[in-house]
Amino acid sequence: MNGGLLIGLVIILSGLIAYLGDQIGMKAGKKRLSIFGLRPRYSSIIITVVTGILIAGLSITILLVTYSGLRQALFNINQVLNRLDNLNEQLEERDAELEARRLEIEEKTAELSELQDSKNELEEELSVTREELGRAEQSLSEARDDIERLEVERQELNSLVEELRDERDNLEFTIRELNQDIAELEERYDLLRQDAELLGSLYSTYSDLYSSYRGENLVYQKGDVIHSDVLEGGRSERETIAAIEEFLNEADQKASRRPIRVDDETGMALRLREEEIFNIARVMYNMEEGRRVIVRLVARVNVSPGDWLLADFMNLIEDRVVFESGEKIAAKIIDATLSPEEIEEHLQELLNQISEQAVHQGLLNDGERDVGTLDFTEYYRLLNRIDDREELVEVGVYASEDIWRQDNLGSSNLTFEIKRKENE
Repeated sequence: MNGGLLIGLVIILSGLIAYLGDQIGMKAGKKRLSIFGLRPRYSSIIITVVTGILIAGLSITILLVTYSGLRQALFNINQVLNRLDNLNEQLEERDAELEARRLEIEEKTAELSELQDSKNELEEELSVTREELGRAEQSLSEARDDIERLEVERQELNSLVEELRDERDNLEFTIRELNQDIAELEERYDLLRQDAELLGSLYSTYSDLYSSYRGENLVYQKGDVIHSDVLEGGRSERETIAAIEEFLNEADQKASRRPIRVDDETGMALRLREEEIFNIARVMYNMEEGRRVIVRLVARVNVSPGDWLLADFMNLIEDRVVFESGEKIAAKIIDATLSPEEIEEHLQELLNQISEQAVHQGLLNDGERDVGTLDFTEYYRLLNRIDDREELVEVGVYASEDIWRQDNLGSSNLTFEIKRKENE
């Protein structure tokens, strides 16, 4: 049945019952009826109450008959209340679960946000990594190109090594043949040297007699040094020959300045035996690498103006440092209160002492110059420095640089130190 219709029906029936009760009550009042022996007033009240009870009972009856749910709720109210409490508890549990789920969702949302940020960072890093990967691939490609180029160069170098090995084998074979030729030439050289020494002795005797007979001055005497220089031994064959050629050219230029005979075709003033040149080249080639030697070319015989200049090499002399830079060479105590002439005598004694010490230490003298000299300006500057002191002084002589056996002592490599000397 429709709920609205039912309510309408209940209202109509309630009104009808109320009306009937009122009519009954009015009639009972008019007739002054008594119920259960009560007074009419109370009887009317009872009728009114009964009417209300009928209305309520009829309404409830209709509702209970019409709605079974209401009937169950009315007669099973405790079960409904218990069920309602259970439902409320379940609802609270569901609310708690819902709140927990909400918090969990918020946490998941925060985590999702962090993951999103991490994702963005990872995407940026991925982008950078991709760029780096691109550069790495480019570098790898370049490296591969370099490897291919190096492989080609390695093959070329291997080919060059093979060629050099073949060339080395050929050179070793040539060296063996040259050594055999050298041995044969050395034997011939010994024989020729003996003949040359005999002929040189005869020629020297003849030249000396001839020069004395002519009464002329000699350009070179036998044994005079024509040219001297320091050469380095132990170099390659080509470098050794080039160094000797340069040495001979310098010697020839120096000799050509004197009045001696010059070959019109070659323009050479020197006359050397080929075996001498070959021998000096062989000795220098077989030396230890970096070894310095003093090479000197001397006149083989007395040479008069217009004659040929016959020359020989002297024995090679190892060059070495005689005085190291800063080394004290000599010293002398001089009284600066003496006259300039007396100071000059003492200074000359000091220079002689320097020369003697230098020769004693191994400095060479080629016969054309002293081992130690000072130019005029430097000499008198030193003399004036001593004379200005007017006291007893010690004059020390020091090497201003490394001085080798071939060097000449002088203003360029000597330093003079003057200091006061206390009287003893």
